[in-house]
Amino acid sequence: MATITITVTVSNPGSGNKYYLDGQLQYTYTATPGNTYKFDQADNSNSGHPLRLSITSDGTHNSGSAYTTGVTTSGTPGSANAYTQIEVTGTTPQTLYYYCTAHSGMGGSFITGNSSTKNLKEMSGFAIENLTADPVPFAQAKTNNPYAGSWASGGNLNTAREWLFGSGTLTAGWVTGGRSTPSDNAGNTGKTEKYDGSSWSETGDMSAGRNQGVAYGTQTAGLASGGYTSGLVTTTEEFGGTSWTSGGALNTARRLFAGAGTQTAGVVYGGAASPGATGATETYNGTAYTNSPASLNTARESVGGSGTNTAAFAAGGGPPNVFELWNGTSWTESTELNTDRDNVGASGTTTDAIIWGGDIPPGTVQTLTEAWNGSAWTEVNDLATARRAYGTSNFGSTGQSAFSAGGTPPGVVASTEQWTFTGINPTDPAVGYADAIVGQMYYNSSTGSFKAIKDGLASGTWSSGGNLNTGGYRICGGAGIQTAGLMVGRATPNKANVESYDGASWTEEADVSSAAADAATTGLQTAAMTVGRSPYSNDVENFNGSSWTEGPNLPYAVERSSLAGVQTAALLVTGRNPSNINTVSEWDGSSWSSGGNYPQVGCNQASGGTVTAGIAFGGYSPSDGSTLACTYDGSSWTTVASLNTARAENGWGGRTSQNAVYIAGGTSPTSGKTEIWNGTSWTEVSDLSTGRDAMGSSGTINSGWVAGGTPPGGSYQGTEEWTASDFEIKTLTTS
Repeated sequence: MATITITVTVSNPGSGNKYYLDGQLQYTYTATPGNTYKFDQADNSNSGHPLRLSITSDGTHNSGSAYTTGVTTSGTPGSANAYTQIEVTGTTPQTLYYYCTAHSGMGGSFITGNSSTKNLKEMSGFAIENLTADPVPFAQAKTNNPYAGSWASGGNLNTAREWLFGSGTLTAGWVTGGRSTPSDNAGNTGKTEKYDGSSWSETGDMSAGRNQGVAYGTQTAGLASGGYTSGLVTTTEEFGGTSWTSGGALNTARRLFAGAGTQTAGVVYGGAASPGATGATETYNGTAYTNSPASLNTARESVGGSGTNTAAFAAGGGPPNVFELWNGTSWTESTELNTDRDNVGASGTTTDAIIWGGDIPPGTVQTLTEAWNGSAWTEVNDLATARRAYGTSNFGSTGQSAFSAGGTPPGVVASTEQWTFTGINPTDPAVGYADAIVGQMYYNSSTGSFKAIKDGLASGTWSSGGNLNTGGYRICGGAGIQTAGLMVGRATPNKANVESYDGASWTEEADVSSAAADAATTGLQTAAMTVGRSPYSNDVENFNGSSWTEGPNLPYAVERSSLAGVQTAALLVTGRNPSNINTVSEWDGSSWSSGGNYPQVGCNQASGGTVTAGIAFGGYSPSDGSTLACTYDGSSWTTVASLNTARAENGWGGRTSQNAVYIAGGTSPTSGKTEIWNGTSWTEVSDLSTGRDAMGSSGTINSGWVAGGTPPGGSYQGTEEWTASDFEIKTLTTS
């Protein structure tokens, strides 16, 4: 059973202080019997607001009393280690309420069961749950109800127009300016409208009409700069929610540019200036614009952008697939868009954003939408109507909601489309899903049978997959998942080959710059990085799904290291140069820094997790396989339960997980033995059908692959795929 921590904070949304659970106002929390729930009140906003539970809404403020069965409290709210904790069992009341003992009206509901599906059935003197259907594992639930974004129709603008500009969020957005006819010198408007997520309402107009400007900020504190009337302008006006006032003028008159930030801390960049495209960047402090010494690496107009004044992005324009990131002082080129285009809409941040629409020169208007995760672009659900020259919600805090209003589809329109996500968020905890209740016994009233939930990972199996085009061994790890994998380099002899896997077959991809045996690789099939190689190198290369680029080199040369994490945040463990080392390095997306040394000098370890929550295991120490396993907290390593079998040069999966990894095969001697790690212990499971070492591998504890390597008799082309369910449901025999 699991202990699940709920972060409690207190804030005043305008109606008095309220509790927020994991950032959500007076959230109705649904719990699962068998788990313990810890209301963490360490945040200083909790000072003076002790949280308790009651069977009565608002507790003692509504003639109720504190519920104490299975409840423990500790510490002083607002201080470290302050919490209220409850162990939820099958006999816990189905509805409890959390409340503040000092102030009324702060709390909400804590649900421990759903009366339509969960009841208690007394059998042979003990209580078990009565379910109408078998539980669905969290991994399967996410597959059944995937988290995905899509566009839907929203409210129409009161005034149809193109080349308008806007900002805000999906439920508190605004647009202004634009033109009602497709002509630079006709139909300019200063009309301003506000959006509440369903309809547009007119508010105070700008002092003068203009089009192709930029807007950023909120619905109650925004600004609009630049654009075009009968010529380029430098004008800035600040919006207070109902009316406009003059602001500081741009230093460079321009149109078709991008901006990001707030009314008092903004940045603008790119655009069409005189005599042509510019990369000039200016920052705004609430009073005046200041020229930045840094410009876009590629001057361009018709650029899209969003973010903050210290973390913004510039997408598309001319050249139309260029993407750059702003860190407050400089611009860095990053992964290019999948589709070249100008005039894209944009919303989100430098790590979570979407772009949409626009046009492919010389003017083919698009419906395409792409999502950015901080390292790679992915094509997602398209707009219903191709459009450009719209107003957008470029103040979005994520790429998970946005609006696109007006524009040219062709012809000037008033329609709005809204981007929202549905499904189970990958970051949601497994509360309420079978992963969280392994070990539970229940009665299925639909089938009339008693059942128990058993951990399914231990019953995982290996099956044959597609053969590599080029066999090999001493392959530098791997990246991606079982249906979208990537393998780099091999030694037969030393090669630069790269192949991608779709779950059935391997395809040759662009080679790395030089032979890459004994390198380390991690990431995704479309956003991978490889580090070091044989013989001893400090080379770093990054893959965007089609080509490789060189990245900042390691501060030391190495081979046979292990790499965990993703392309923008990775952990490099040990290696050899020419002797084994215990050096650990951390990558933050722009530079390498030293981490805490590994407890054992060695090489060919396996690793998983992140730079602040990692794990490493196995490897040579110094020449024989090791059983050592250690976890990492961002500064130091802690020894945990040992592997059952000493090994090195093995395959493994779970490169982004500290508590859910598998290890397969390896040497000392060569075998097919497989083990899984659940955060506490290692369990031996089904072996590979072909024992091997020095192979490529990647995936997760539920779904992974190994390919190539060295079985007895020479190098190998074969792939095996690992599949394991989160749990198994066993029917119990009763008498």
